[in-house]
Amino acid sequence: MSILSKYSNKVLWSTIGITVLGLLAWQGIFSDNKIVGKLDPTVSLMLEWHGHALNSERYTEGFRPPVAARLYAYSGLAAWEAAVPVLNGNWTSLAARYKGLQLPTPSPDTVYHLPSVLNGCYSTIFQKFFVAAPRNIEQERGELEAKWVSRILSDVDSSTYLASSDFGRRVALAVHEWSATDTIGHMGNLHNYDRNYTPPVGDSLWQPCEDFPMPALLPHWGDSRTFVANKTEFLAAPIPDFSFDPQSVYYVQALEVYTMNTPLSPENQWVAEFWSDDFPGLTFSSAGRWISISNQVIQAENTSPEKALETYLRVGLSLSDAAVACWDSKYQYNLLRPETYIRQAIKPNWRPVVHTPSFPAYPSGHAMLSAAAAEVLTQLYGPHFKLTDTSHKGRKEFKGKPRHYHSFYEMAFENAASRIALGVHYRMDCDEGTRLGLAIGKEIAKVPLSSLEQ
Repeated sequence: MSILSKYSNKVLWSTIGITVLGLLAWQGIFSDNKIVGKLDPTVSLMLEWHGHALNSERYTEGFRPPVAARLYAYSGLAAWEAAVPVLNGNWTSLAARYKGLQLPTPSPDTVYHLPSVLNGCYSTIFQKFFVAAPRNIEQERGELEAKWVSRILSDVDSSTYLASSDFGRRVALAVHEWSATDTIGHMGNLHNYDRNYTPPVGDSLWQPCEDFPMPALLPHWGDSRTFVANKTEFLAAPIPDFSFDPQSVYYVQALEVYTMNTPLSPENQWVAEFWSDDFPGLTFSSAGRWISISNQVIQAENTSPEKALETYLRVGLSLSDAAVACWDSKYQYNLLRPETYIRQAIKPNWRPVVHTPSFPAYPSGHAMLSAAAAEVLTQLYGPHFKLTDTSHKGRKEFKGKPRHYHSFYEMAFENAASRIALGVHYRMDCDEGTRLGLAIGKEIAKVPLSSLEQ
C-alpha cells in the first residue's frame, strides 16, 4: 500500500475560487518577533531570530525551497559552532567533518555569554545570506539585534557582551566564507532560473508549461554541497517505462490527479492552501515551513537552549541535504508534470489549481523535505508529538485556520499528499520523495553532537 494512501481521502478539494494573489500573503505567530509565554531568554532570542529569517525569506528575491533550505543549514551550523564553546556539558563541534571550514578559536581567558554570542552570530549570518533583502528587512534585522543588545546589557557588563558578540560574529563570518566555496549553492537566490539550460526532448520528459513558461529552476542544484547525506546513496528509484496506455502506471496516476481535482472538496481545499508555502514574496518557502513548525515545537516544549540549537541544526541540515538529493534526481529523470500528461491523454484544456512549477516532477520536493524534517523532529521529540500548526493563523486571503496533528509523520504525509490534488505531482513522486526524505532524516539524526555519543 502507498505510504500516502490512508491520507488521500483528505485530498479531494473543491474548486478554488480565489486568485493566486488572494491565496498567498503570510502571517505567522512570529511575524512581529513577539514570543508569548515564559521561556528561557536565550530560547526566546533564537525564536525571534528565526521569526526574522522566515520574514526575510518571504520578501527577499529568489529564496525558493532549495535556497532557503541551504540558508537554514548554514545558519543552524553557525549558531551551533558559536555556542559549543559556551555550553556546559560534552557538546562537540562538527567542524572536523567539513574540509575547509576554519573556525575562530575562543580565548581561554574569556568568559563568553551565550545570548551575546548568538545575537552577534544570527545578526551576521542572516545579513550575509539576505544581502539582497529589501530595506525594511535590513531595518528589522538591525532593530532586532539592538533590542537584544539592550536586554543583554541589563544582565552582563559591556566588555563581556562585546567579546561574546564578536566571537559569534567571527564564527558566522567563517561559516559564510566556507559556504561561498560551494559555487553552485552560493548566492543561489540570485540565479534561480537558468535560461542556458535546454531540457531534453521526449514524450516522457519535462518541458516548461505553456501557461507558465519559465526557464528551469536550479537545474544544477544537485551538484551543490551536502552536509551529511551522500546524494549518490539517495537517488530516487527508477521509474516505470513511460506510456500513454490507459492501463499504464502513468495513465492511472494522472487520472487520479485529474479525478481529485474534479471537484475539490472544501476540506481538501483547506489542506491544499494550508501546505502550499511556495509563493515568492507572499509566503515563506516549503523549507521555511518546517522552521515555523520547529519554532512552535520549541515554544510548546519550553526547551533548553541546547535542545533548541540542536533542533535548528538538525532540521536545517536535513532540509538542505534533502533538497540537493531531490533536485539531483529531478534532473536525472526529467519526468513531465501531470498537467502535460493529462492535457495530452485525458483532457486537453485541463489546468491544475496553481501554475505547474518550472522543474521536473519526480520526486516531490515538498514530500522529500517534509519527510526529512519530520524524521529529525520525531527523533528529537518523539513519535506521538501532538501539535496544532498555527503557521498561517489569522490569514484572511485563504483558509489558514490551524490544523491539529498527532505526529510529525502525519504532517509530512499530509503535506506530500496535498501535492497530488493540487495537480502538480503524481502519487509516485510523493511516495518516493517521502521514502527518501525519511531515510535522509535518519542519517541526520544519527550524527553525534556529544562526545558521549561517539
